[in-house]
Amino acid sequence: MAEAFTMIWLMFLSTLLANCVAATLSPDQHIDENTILDFAEKSNKTFLKLIGLAIQNLRCDLDRCSQWSQWTVDALTPGQYGVKTRSRDCWYDSCNKTGQKTVENDSEIFERNCPVSYNITHGKFCVAFYNEKHNYSAAKQLCEKDGGQIFNLDTKERYEIAQSYTGIIHIQGERRVTGGPFYDDVGGLPLERPFFKWASGQPNDGASVSTTLILSSAGYYDAPVGYVCSVLCEVVY
Repeated sequence: MAEAFTMIWLMFLSTLLANCVAATLSPDQHIDENTILDFAEKSNKTFLKLIGLAIQNLRCDLDRCSQWSQWTVDALTPGQYGVKTRSRDCWYDSCNKTGQKTVENDSEIFERNCPVSYNITHGKFCVAFYNEKHNYSAAKQLCEKDGGQIFNLDTKERYEIAQSYTGIIHIQGERRVTGGPFYDDVGGLPLERPFFKWASGQPNDGASVSTTLILSSAGYYDAPVGYVCSVLCEVVY
């Protein structure tokens, strides 16, 4: 309560003082604590300087921490409750955000759910295999409709899961510029993963800009964005 009262009081004083300072400034000039401190220095008004410093410190205290990190979640099977956590750094030298700091943690209880139409692989991944054929753009829209994404083969375990499905499927991987690398949706580089293996005769697209990655039991293929095949979707928690 005392902190709230102090904040309100400082805001009230700053408003009064800003109006006084504004009388000596041009109408379009921005007024903040630095304006008050500068005016205090020129007019030699100690009280005005104290108010300017108080407002400056208050602003620093309100912005003394970094952005929260991404949530980290317990590895759960659907229907289980767990805890997700995040953290951020907070500095004692709040204005400069340097020197000694502490780590502030936050946590929430959550329930992991998986759409009814999806399956759980190895008690871990929530996936759905759509046998009907789609091009890459339609495949992304199909997965997003479920609240998910095209399955991303960013680990060997995920690669082996995808290989367990028969036929040719869309997986994350798209060339963004002519002659450039393939990227997944979060900027990863599929071709740099140790388990990556081109199928025989691949790639054969001539480094076309309009190219995506598809997968069969023989390995990876490059394909034009209009190529249609089955889709493996995943809902990530």
